[in-house]
Amino acid sequence: MARLPEVNVEGTPFKKTLANTPEILDAFQQMEKALNNILEPELMEMLRLRAASNNGCDY
Repeated sequence: MARLPEVNVEGTPFKKTLANTPEILDAFQQMEKALNNILEPELMEMLRLRAASNNGCDY
C-alpha cells in the first residue's frame, strides 16, 4: 500500500505518486526521456525490473 495518494494524471502508479510534487515528476520525466534517448528499450526494461526487485516492489 502506498503511503502517498495517487494524483489523477496519466501514467504509471509510480508517476501518479510522484505527481504529489510536480517538480519531482517533471525532473523524473526529463531523466526518463534522456535515458530513453541513449539506452536501448530492452536495457531500460531490465533497469526497471531490477529497481523494482531491489526495492521489493510489485512490477
